[in-house]
Amino acid sequence: MPVGSPPWHLLTYMEQLTVCGVGLIGGSLALAARERGLARRVVGIDRWAAPPPPGVVDEALSPEDTAACSRAVRAAELTVLAMPVSAVRAALPEVLDDLADTQGVVTDCGSTKRALVQAVAGHRARHRFVPGHPMAGHPEGGLANARADLFVGRRWLLCPEETSAPDAVERVAELVRALGAEPVFLGAAEHDRSVAFTSHVPQLVASTLAVLVAEAGADIAAGPGFASATRVAGGAESMWRDIFATNGDAVADALRKLSERLGAAAEALAEEPTNPEVALALLAEARKLRARRH
Repeated sequence: MPVGSPPWHLLTYMEQLTVCGVGLIGGSLALAARERGLARRVVGIDRWAAPPPPGVVDEALSPEDTAACSRAVRAAELTVLAMPVSAVRAALPEVLDDLADTQGVVTDCGSTKRALVQAVAGHRARHRFVPGHPMAGHPEGGLANARADLFVGRRWLLCPEETSAPDAVERVAELVRALGAEPVFLGAAEHDRSVAFTSHVPQLVASTLAVLVAEAGADIAAGPGFASATRVAGGAESMWRDIFATNGDAVADALRKLSERLGAAAEALAEEPTNPEVALALLAEARKLRARRH
């Protein structure tokens, strides 16, 4: 650390940050870290289709260069796995092997957490892994949409209940704060249940609505409300396959609860004469909840 730099506990400053997966999330993290001076050196590991634009990372590595990637993990105070859940699950044991005898920490940005916690439950360096999930994104994804301010004002969920190293948790939490986000702590099971309602089911609902409107030929009547309701429709299969595979039970439970509410409204509206009260009650309940939040 250069002379005059604040100590670690006052500023998330690192000699090296290693980011595995330099897409929307990993690219935004790298840009923010460089812009805010959070790391002297940022190393990116990805299957680059083209060289990354200047200013994203200081060094670009391919995962096929396993020796260089291992060195990049061992040399980093913090390694971030910003990849789909299946890729994180495959890479995590080896990453923990690399940093087992160091003071390094690894976190991830995966959309589900239970599968990752289970994958390394018996690993000797399990205490150096802090599961994480930034609640930020962009419908299109990809490095082209990365922004240094992507995390500002967003929540960043952390699930450290099985992380026994307090310094590891604090290191990740400090980075989150330094990126402008708010760390929120919860268990892996609670995380997966919560995001099923707030992210995974909305993706299915938006996608289903978009398909139904197209099938009905109703696009001509689509306005701002429809655009807002379907903004996230059609997520990338590469990411959502992993989400549904590792959080299927929680998503199914949330879908059943949604179906019960909508089914009751549909039955009431189908009565003769039509009964709008069930649907109106849902709107009223939602208005009250929104008023409380504001």
